[in-house]
Amino acid sequence: MTAQRDPDRLITAFLMEGQTQLADPVFDAVRATIEHKRQRAVYGPWRLPNAMNKLLPFGLGAAAVVVALVIGIQLAGPTAPGGVGGPPSATPTASPSPTPIGGKVDYRHDGATATTTVVAVADGAAVSGTAVTKLGNGTHTVRLECAARDGDTWAFGGTIEETTVPEERAGDWSAVIVKDGSPQQIAIWLSDAKSTGSDCNGWLAGIDLASVDAGNFGSVVSGALVPPPDLAP
Repeated sequence: MTAQRDPDRLITAFLMEGQTQLADPVFDAVRATIEHKRQRAVYGPWRLPNAMNKLLPFGLGAAAVVVALVIGIQLAGPTAPGGVGGPPSATPTASPSPTPIGGKVDYRHDGATATTTVVAVADGAAVSGTAVTKLGNGTHTVRLECAARDGDTWAFGGTIEETTVPEERAGDWSAVIVKDGSPQQIAIWLSDAKSTGSDCNGWLAGIDLASVDAGNFGSVVSGALVPPPDLAP
């Protein structure tokens, strides 16, 4: 644009000279300038998408990094306690505790007072503990190893550890036999020699508990004996 058609100078000259109308060339020049500037103002916002497009590669790069991190964490698996990687430790399962059984009973045996004290535990049908019987003529201690039941009659069996009862000896089988009722009835199978290859369960299973003569039992005066809870009838 030449100096003669410079709109700013032409408008200034018009105002200084007190003119009320612009010459046609001046009017055209001013209008063209205004329209040109109006177009530049409208054009500006269309540059915004271009500016956003420049951010897109960075955004995609950041997203790719985030995805890679997520995949990496998933492949690495859960973090163990304390920040150490690897699978979590399995919680050990607690084993059921053995059940206390036995007790203490006072009863009459051959016209005299007798006492049997059983201190034992049962783990299922397995039994461990001791049975100490005090009779008028001695003390009889048995290491318990097994138990059995036949109807309302059941027994603890094991090996004699020591005895002061006449004609009985350590190392033989022995049993405390109980007949349930009110009161309980107690019988003591003092000793039976061990045969080669025999075990406690086999020996006790060979006794017909239900057929033990009633004359061998003494009625409990106080206390009670408790059998293993899982003892099969």
